Amino acid sequence: MTNILHKISPMFERLEIKTKLSRQEILKRVKDFADPQCTDYCGSESEDGFCIAEKTTRFFVGGHSFNAFAPIAKAKIVEENGVSTVSIILRMRILTLILFAPIYVISLLTLVCFPLVLLLLHFAFQKPTRRLKDFIEDLLIENDSY
Repeated sequence: MTNILHKISPMFERLEIKTKLSRQEILKRVKDFADPQCTDYCGSESEDGFCIAEKTTRFFVGGHSFNAFAPIAKAKIVEENGVSTVSIILRMRILTLILFAPIYVISLLTLVCFPLVLLLLHFAFQKPTRRLKDFIEDLLIENDSY
């Protein structure tokens, strides 16, 4: 089911990274990276993986911005023979996904609304997702020559 959704919807993205880093080192790097006091990301770690989410509200001089489409990365870590495989799913928050999915499906039926919806998804979800994906890749591949 998720493979079908992934192919017809730009609201999900899968990523798999192989690294020589141990599970403990990966979780340590994630904990250091996802510090809400220092970055625009917050996160949590568990025994088998981690979750990193971009903050929905950003404050800057003179105001703030809100992005309900901000991505979440959920990862599972599998360690075998000194190589860790990190499987990551990047998606929207569940509430946003539930509310936006019918709008996306209805827009598929019209030629006028569909480009506008794709444009919204590009700037509100896909660009922040690409940024988060790049941060995670740099985090897990840095100083690693696998």
